[in-house]
Amino acid sequence: MNWFVSSKQNTEPSKSTQGSKSTLKSTLRVGYLPFALCVGAVTLTTLVAPPLSAGREVLSDLDCVVEPSSVIRLGSAVPGLIASTSFDRSDFVSRGSVMATLESRVESASLAIAEEIAAQGTAVDLRQTTASFGERTRKRNATLLATSAISAQNMDQVETESRIARLQLRQEEENQRLAQLRVERERAALERRMIISPIEGTVVERYKSAGEYVDNDPVFEIAQLNPLHVEVIVPLDYMGQIESGMRGGITLLAPGYDDKVLDAQVRRIDAVSDAASATFGVRLVLDNPDLKIPSGIRCQVDFFSS
Repeated sequence: MNWFVSSKQNTEPSKSTQGSKSTLKSTLRVGYLPFALCVGAVTLTTLVAPPLSAGREVLSDLDCVVEPSSVIRLGSAVPGLIASTSFDRSDFVSRGSVMATLESRVESASLAIAEEIAAQGTAVDLRQTTASFGERTRKRNATLLATSAISAQNMDQVETESRIARLQLRQEEENQRLAQLRVERERAALERRMIISPIEGTVVERYKSAGEYVDNDPVFEIAQLNPLHVEVIVPLDYMGQIESGMRGGITLLAPGYDDKVLDAQVRRIDAVSDAASATFGVRLVLDNPDLKIPSGIRCQVDFFSS
């Protein structure tokens, strides 16, 4: 390159030589910039490493199983004939979803009658009118009694009739409140003939269909998939090394999950070990908000200290 050549006839560096040196310095600065960026990127990657790598590995490569956090066999509160079912196997259900309904024509009619009775206010209006008339009659007779126009016996009879009218009004108001309670009772009786899911999850199995009679038998089996439970059997030699709140790296033994490590947390540790196998159980909780992690899968877990 030209900037390494010096003139033998002139000891002073030429203008072209000085320009070449300036070009070299600029080149070195530009070449250094990507290197500095690379070093910065490596440092940043080290700072934002996954939380699992920050902890010390306590145990590794223990066998485990990923299971639903809850599995229920859903039945009916009352026996009866199934009128309709709304879900089938593998369907997702939300909490409060009506899974099936029993034949309930009698209960629906009873509810309609109770609502009609509760909505009627004629009896209360009648007693209110009678009570108002009795009060006005009592006041007029009280004035007449002051002038000795009527006897005390007549006044006593008027006051008694006025008091009875007020009590009859109160009785009708109480009957009206009882009618409202009967509506609630009939509505509850009708709702008991609906099979409602108490959890959010997926239908594992449907045991009954429309037209079948159900008594004590389950109608649906539902599994809750968020969160998932990871069940681990740990040798008794490691008792005391695993604590609640520790992190666990879960590797599913399933296609597509070989290179994925899922983050779970220790939730429960069995206080009673199994003497025959010299092991104890540990349960981890694995969040599954998008329901993409399968359950019923074997796995391996590595425990890390907090």
